Parts: sequence; C-alpha cells; structure tokens
Amino acid sequence: MEMKVEQVNEGIKVIGDLGDIQIAEISDNEDCEKPVPSKDLSIIPNSILQGSTVPVFGNISVNDSDNVQFGNNTYFNGPVTIKQVIKNNGVENASYTATDDEQDSGVSPQSKSGDKKSQRPQKFTRWKKNHIIGLSFGILIVVLIVTLIVNYVLYQNSQTTQSTTKPEAYNSSGPDIISPEYLRFVSRIDWLAQPEEGTLDLLRLPAPWVIITHTATATCNSQSECVLRVRSIQTFHIESRRWFDIGYNFLVGGDGSIYYGRGWDYIGSHTLYYNKYSIGIAFIGTFNTIIPPKRQIEACQRLIKLGVKLGKIAKDYKLLAHRQLMSTLSPGDAVFNIIKTWPHFVSNFTSVDEILPKY
Repeated sequence: MEMKVEQVNEGIKVIGDLGDIQIAEISDNEDCEKPVPSKDLSIIPNSILQGSTVPVFGNISVNDSDNVQFGNNTYFNGPVTIKQVIKNNGVENASYTATDDEQDSGVSPQSKSGDKKSQRPQKFTRWKKNHIIGLSFGILIVVLIVTLIVNYVLYQNSQTTQSTTKPEAYNSSGPDIISPEYLRFVSRIDWLAQPEEGTLDLLRLPAPWVIITHTATATCNSQSECVLRVRSIQTFHIESRRWFDIGYNFLVGGDGSIYYGRGWDYIGSHTLYYNKYSIGIAFIGTFNTIIPPKRQIEACQRLIKLGVKLGKIAKDYKLLAHRQLMSTLSPGDAVFNIIKTWPHFVSNFTSVDEILPKY
C-alpha cells in the first residue's frame, strides 16, 4: 500500500484503499471536500493493523529539528473517527472512549442491545397476558348475555304455560281461593318467623279449653298482608312484652288461612293465668264493629274441629271468649256475637273456678 506523510493534528488519515474499515463519523479537526464512501464490514484488514511489539532504538541524538518521530506511522486516507471495534471473542475495545450522551445514560451500546433483546420476551409475555385477559372477559360477557336471553325465553314460556293451564282462582285473591272443605296452614317459615327466644313449656293435651281473641291490629285480606301482620305481632310480643315467641297458638287471617304460632303442643301467652289450659286462637284484625269475612270465620271453625280430630283438643272442650276471662274487649263485639252461637260455648257461669280444670 502506498504511504504518504502529511501534517496530522488529532485526526487520522488514510492514503490508499480503506479496505474493510467502517467510517462512522467525520472528524471535527479535518477538512475534506470530497465525501468518502463507507463500508460496513466486520473484519479489519491485517495489512492496516500494526503489531503490538514496541520498537527498540539505540542511542540517538537530534538537534535543531521539527516533527521528529521514532517508529512506524500508519496514515488513513479520509478523516474518520473509529467509534468502537469489537473483537470476535466479544471483549470490549479497551481504547474506546464513550461520548457524552453515552456517559449521561450510563449504559453502553452493548448493554442497550442486550436490554432490548431481554425486553422482547417480556413484551411478548405482557402482550400475550393482555390478550388472554381480554379474550376471557369477552367470553364471559358472551356467556352472560346468552344466559340472560335463555332465562328470559324460559320465563316467558313458563308465564304462557301458567296462564293457559292454571285455573283463574290460582292468581286471584277472592274468597274462592280456598275450598270450604280445605284448611290451609301457613308455616312459620312461610310467614318469616324468627326463632324462639327461649324454651317453651309443653301444653298438657288434650287441651280442655279453646279461647278466642283478636289481635287488635289492622285486618288483612291476602297472604302478603297477613304475613306482614303476623310478623309484626311476633316482633311486638318478643321485643316489647319480652315473651319468648308470638303469644297465640294459631292466628286466622282474613284470607282464610291459618297462621302457625306456637302450635298445638306448647303453652301460649294470650290469657294470663289460663294459658296452660287452652289453645289460643286469634282473629287477625280488630272486630269491635267490623264483622270478619265468612272465610275467616269458617277457617276458625274447621281448625277447632281438626284439633278435636287430632286429639289436641278435648272432645268436651269449653269455648270461651278472651273478655270472659280478662278485662278486655277482645275478641270484639262482632266476633263475640258470632262465637257465642257455636257449640261448646260457655256462658252460664258466675266464677271461673266453676269451670277450671282440676290440675
């Protein structure tokens, strides 16, 4: 290769073929009017590289001379700055000096390249996770919509079937909802009774008395209204009067249903001193002047007959009004005038002791 010596400041010049050198940047200390084409190769020709052996010189004396240099010089034609040379074994070039931008970032180009490669799997993982979450959410919405549509269709079909197959009395609240021969009980679960606050005492059976009273509340003509009344009465008896449960054994609603109170087997809390002898039956409502509906009266009569049939009420029971045993208007003039015409009603006594059971 032809070698030519020129004045050199801080730049590096090559005279001749550049070979496989990559020109990365034009030096600020050189002037060059003609652009020099660049080549991107990975190997520097051995002809340009100098050996690493340091030359040895003997005794030399130089007087009155400028630009004297001992040893070999290599000049490159074209002002270039070599940014960095990476050897094939992956070791960084120790002679490379980082630029201001690279020093500020604190990250070498090699580490940046490695970080980008390591971030690629992470970005793919995040992308995959986000797509899986989005897909799952979409599937959930579709399933929910389909479920709602199916339920709506089934509900419409069931409504149509009920309207075509059920009798008219099924959806009505009229007096014919219960047959005169049928006695319908509404259980404690159905009227949302709360559990007893304590242990109830057992009633000696068969009970010799049946005591008729009223609740002194508003009347009810449907099961929903009667449930509200019964639940409110239980709350009043437990919270205000501190009783363990609702005081009545049974309640008769204006809808013709029997609402289960303490039942057949437990002593009630309706008539002081006489609870242990009796089954207490309450008409839901206030009947001082209002006459109860026919279905309510008949339901009470059928309940008493059922109690006799089951052995819960004595066959020779005595029927009494609440007002005959305590100072009260219960069960109201209207109900009292009705029950005093029923069988087993007791009216001809001057003292309770005359009819009191012997236990």
